[in-house]
Amino acid sequence: MKLTSLITAAAIAVAGSASAQSFPEREIEILVNYGAGGSVDRTARSVQRFLPNALGQTVVVENVGGAGGRLGIEAFMEKPADGYHVLTSFAPATTYVAVTNPDLYSLDDLAIINVQWIDPGVLVTQQSAGWQTLGDMIEAIRAEPSRYTFGSSGATSVGHVLAMDLFEKLGLEVRVVPYEGGGKTRAAFLAGEVDMTAAGIQGALRLEEASVPVALFWNEPSEVWPAAVPVNEAQDEVEAEIGGAYRFHAVHADVRENHPERFEALVEAFRQTTTENQEFIAFADETNVGRDWRGPEASTELLERVEARFLQMFE
Repeated sequence: MKLTSLITAAAIAVAGSASAQSFPEREIEILVNYGAGGSVDRTARSVQRFLPNALGQTVVVENVGGAGGRLGIEAFMEKPADGYHVLTSFAPATTYVAVTNPDLYSLDDLAIINVQWIDPGVLVTQQSAGWQTLGDMIEAIRAEPSRYTFGSSGATSVGHVLAMDLFEKLGLEVRVVPYEGGGKTRAAFLAGEVDMTAAGIQGALRLEEASVPVALFWNEPSEVWPAAVPVNEAQDEVEAEIGGAYRFHAVHADVRENHPERFEALVEAFRQTTTENQEFIAFADETNVGRDWRGPEASTELLERVEARFLQMFE
């Protein structure tokens, strides 16, 4: 090989190494495709305050809510694929966006960093309603169709999807009252504006003192809220769908392809924060935010399975 070729190759290698070591050179933005206060927002903000310890740069959160998460995904897809923009979202809401807007987004457009928080869905009712079981709720709604109200944080939210599927299978008529995001839905429930709502169990746990968990959309009880009975044990009348919110962080797929060193730097920063940062661990536990570490490969496989299952419900 000619000397000039050797020099060129060495220069490229040095430049690549320098690029990997210098990233990030400016602040990282986490885009949340929902409003502030909901569980997706809480997921993003739980790591935002601690990631700078691993990255050496400021991390900011931008909320772009609306249209069931579609507007935020649209905004993210328009961001540069340079590693400085992270999406925090959740499945199956992203599955719904992919089904209804196939030209906008698909799971293949993302390189998944981690599924941080799996939150089984739970249906809760007002304590003041006097219902102690799912059977009590069913009996009351059937006796007075369309009297009772369900607070929904959006048609793509896991609570809405699972509750509507259950109501349909049971032939129950309820009035759906829409709110913008989980935070506003919880506030409406606490204010007594609606009779029922459904959400991920750790988010819904903030309603514990005012509610009765009549159905957990999971195959087994949860340590988070032991009083929540798995739906298919609570009611023999129907085989309900089970599932939850799978909250994750990701970047554009092109980042992994064109800037693999940046992707690996982000993965390592999220891993360190999630598994080693004791301040983050304490904060997550105190605020009931999930802190699992699965990594890119296992997280991607998990989201692919979730998408395949919920596609049947959305199509």
